[in-house]
Amino acid sequence: MAIYLLDYVLPQVAKLSRALQTERIDLTAITPLVDATLNTLDDAMLPAANWLLELMDAKNEIEEVTDITLTTESIATFQGQVAEPFIRMLKANISSRFISQDIVSSFGIFDPKKVPAADSSDFHTYGEDLIDVLLSHYGAELPAKTAGGDEYTKEALISRETREEWKTFRSYLSKKPKGNLHLQLKELTTSDMLSEIFPNISTLANICLSIPVSTASVERSFSKMKRIKTRIRNRIGQSQLSYLMKIAMETPETLSSTQLNDIITVWNKKPRRIAV
Repeated sequence: MAIYLLDYVLPQVAKLSRALQTERIDLTAITPLVDATLNTLDDAMLPAANWLLELMDAKNEIEEVTDITLTTESIATFQGQVAEPFIRMLKANISSRFISQDIVSSFGIFDPKKVPAADSSDFHTYGEDLIDVLLSHYGAELPAKTAGGDEYTKEALISRETREEWKTFRSYLSKKPKGNLHLQLKELTTSDMLSEIFPNISTLANICLSIPVSTASVERSFSKMKRIKTRIRNRIGQSQLSYLMKIAMETPETLSSTQLNDIITVWNKKPRRIAV
């Protein structure tokens, strides 16, 4: 019975896990994904849950090949004493890991594809409620010191300035090509000009890029490094390792014929000892 239960439950949790490890995850989709997974786990506790129906369909076959006798009472006992406590514990575990999912989802306002058109009625209020959500969490006062060593407190994010910056940055986003969220956040954190004009918004972008749900690629990089710098290739230089890591991490899964031809052209321009 446990096998049928796990065969139903584990794929649901695995789907959520794979979605959260996506390198270009849509932060606004996290809350719906978690809620959908929790609802699916709720379905597993119903009297007519799919895994129970499959178990009943296989009842005769199971009894033929094993010494187990499945009765209505034994199945009901398993569901009440094992399945339901297990699912409730699993749901509680998932919920505890996403207690700040509304905050994480609020970072979706930086996605250029979600900004309304500048001439729409929603544009002039877009994102203001979510900026307030982010400020309520990240705008706490922090201890600081003056140049003379006197202690005082300052806001991590200056609320009034952040709201004003957002109004200008919202217009900036609406005029940009509709790229993805990850690229927009990287632009905010690497562009000196944007960091100067939008210091508080850039701070929020740095926070977003450091939250655990968006750093799955870091874990992948360590795995790929182990495959590149093996025991046999342990003398590979830092520069060469860096180039190979960039290729492994940044190369798209598929390349167009134009991209392949460009790569071949660049490769052939390099001086070599022998003809290739």
